[in-house]
Amino acid sequence: MKRIEFIILLIVVFGFTSCDFLDPRPIQDQTTEDLWSHATYGEGILTKAYYDLESNYPIRNDFYTDNAVPNTTGLNNLALGSWTVQNNQIGEWDQCYENIRYLNLFLENAEGMPYKISDPQKDSLIAIQRTGEAYFLRAWYQWKLLRDYGGYATGETEALGFPIVTHVLGQDEELDIPRNTYEECVEQIVSDCDEAIAILPNDYLNGDDELTGLVNRGRASALAAKALKARMFLYAASPAYSGAEQSKWERAASAAAEAIEAAGGLTDLVQFGNFNNATSIDNIWISPTWNGVWEGSFYPPSLYGTGLCNPSQELVDAFPAKDGYPIVESAVYKSGVPYKNRDGRFERFIFFNQDLYNSTYIKTVEGGADAPGGLSQNGTRTGYYMKKLMSKNVRLTPGDVTSDVHFYVRFNKTELYLNFAEAANEAYGPTDATLGFSALEAMQKIRERAGIDSDLSSASYDDAYLEAQAAAGKDAFRELIKNERRLELCFEGHRFWDIRRWNEPLNHTVSGVRITVSNEQLEQEPFNVALASTPSTDYVSGWEDLNSINNGYENPTSSTDHSRGIYGNWYSGGEWRYVQYDFPEYLTANGTSTKHTVDQSDIYWFADGGGLLAPDSIYIQYWDDNTSAWEEVENADAYGNALDQWNTTTFDPVSTSSIRINFKNNVESCGIIEWQVWGVQTSPANFNYEYRTVENHTYQDYMRYIPVPYTQTLIMSNLKQNSGW
Repeated sequence: MKRIEFIILLIVVFGFTSCDFLDPRPIQDQTTEDLWSHATYGEGILTKAYYDLESNYPIRNDFYTDNAVPNTTGLNNLALGSWTVQNNQIGEWDQCYENIRYLNLFLENAEGMPYKISDPQKDSLIAIQRTGEAYFLRAWYQWKLLRDYGGYATGETEALGFPIVTHVLGQDEELDIPRNTYEECVEQIVSDCDEAIAILPNDYLNGDDELTGLVNRGRASALAAKALKARMFLYAASPAYSGAEQSKWERAASAAAEAIEAAGGLTDLVQFGNFNNATSIDNIWISPTWNGVWEGSFYPPSLYGTGLCNPSQELVDAFPAKDGYPIVESAVYKSGVPYKNRDGRFERFIFFNQDLYNSTYIKTVEGGADAPGGLSQNGTRTGYYMKKLMSKNVRLTPGDVTSDVHFYVRFNKTELYLNFAEAANEAYGPTDATLGFSALEAMQKIRERAGIDSDLSSASYDDAYLEAQAAAGKDAFRELIKNERRLELCFEGHRFWDIRRWNEPLNHTVSGVRITVSNEQLEQEPFNVALASTPSTDYVSGWEDLNSINNGYENPTSSTDHSRGIYGNWYSGGEWRYVQYDFPEYLTANGTSTKHTVDQSDIYWFADGGGLLAPDSIYIQYWDDNTSAWEEVENADAYGNALDQWNTTTFDPVSTSSIRINFKNNVESCGIIEWQVWGVQTSPANFNYEYRTVENHTYQDYMRYIPVPYTQTLIMSNLKQNSGW
């Protein structure tokens, strides 16, 4: 019997909420028959390929682009001109081929391997699934080779890929294998994906089922294989590899449409949450989850983090205004207050000066805690920190450190929509729905989730800029898609590869901002101060929700609308009650303040026709620091108690830190759906913004495609790359 010596993983548990890997250990002197006699040993070979998958986002890749820089100069030497043929910091040639070798070994020997599950049918099904997973994982590692190393070698007129190896190479075989063409590699990856699709479950949403339940979310699925095909075909159609042939764009669009249909169709995307919802139906393939505080590397210093990733001014400027227009074209964007009226993704993805996060103001203004020389000598080099992917449940406060669930999303519906939109636009134009939906419709889903709305006075969603770009044609829509892709996928490792496949310049000037306090008075527009205020009351019914009164509900259907929660004070018949807002803190030139100047109240009363009715008497008070007492506002017009509408009361402006509305019904109790208070900050700091170059990225022309370092080819034990680079 033949004896073999290699390292395998004995076991892996792919848990939905945890993933425990045992350390690899050598299994020596195992016969072939022993190895494949039970899944405990045989499946360890498949496990090796899972074990080597990334479990964290490749955020560092954005340091090689115009999206971000590290907070310490030199951590991205690749982008600063030090990347050479002998010093390759990207690419995993040896690891990919090592895993392909193990997967080939599994596929050649795993047939009939008993899993010894008591249910013979399940034993057979799990054996089939593991084979499908092996095909998918081989496709995945082949895809990484194609993405990293595919391109035009010197003197070649056809794009090259990698040497295709689909069997275990023997020691007596020729190892100096020529590279296959790019398209031959595409065909091989498609073949493996199709093998996987034919025998794997579409997804793992079937509750607690042993084979198709959520516990398997880290494993390969048919849907993940379809998403991989869509991504690969998009790359293959891109200018860097194909000359942007029409048929290849059509192929990419069709594959993306097929994957979207398999994922449930072109539906609304799940709203941005806390970046820790592993059960989201928008996730297609994720890493096993783990619990930790990786925020420590990315939180700003004022949140007790090291602030590793500093987004660029170029990325910040790429976020449109709230109306969907680029900031240079928007009517609602003001350069003096550049972080207001921005598309919702900006505040979800970027820490910026005056940003309020977990009750802490981020201060990147010169002299602030998060500026260079503040709490950290490094601080931010650009004026910004990365917020995307962070969990607000994580606190790093000494003595009060909390952790949260984390995971890496390898495929999701957002990327699928973007892949489809790009390919469909190139193949058919923005509005053609040949494949069941159009590029425009896919982009509408992307931008609608971002909160973009061109007509803020209307209850319906409107995106005039998106419609205009679609009407302008394929070229204009292409640029919009590229920008949306940059925003939606920032810090997820995509932009470096996108720039390469689009044949766009790798060299960039990366900018940041120096912020200083200005002595000029800031021009402000009134806003609903209630949204960021803290509500309180002297009494609320135990089954009602005080916090619902400032949740931003702008269009109640009637005074009986209970859909977003209400405040109610049953039983308070004939008693005066109040609700109060304590205004939020903000930065001033000399520190902080909570004082706002307010002059208008809008309230929508709730009434159920029984125990909760509109009030009979109402008045508004503000806290007066001079008298240290509550004083009634002056010259208030009529206090409205009408139902099924907003009741507006204006009064003489008051500068205060708190306001309350008092009310009673002479017989029954009262209810509130929403209470808005309009005003401005009394003494806000005004800032000067000086934009400046942070660093210049320099790539040599020969680095357009990643070479395999000569030193690496010498240590390959099972494969060598032929000459040609």
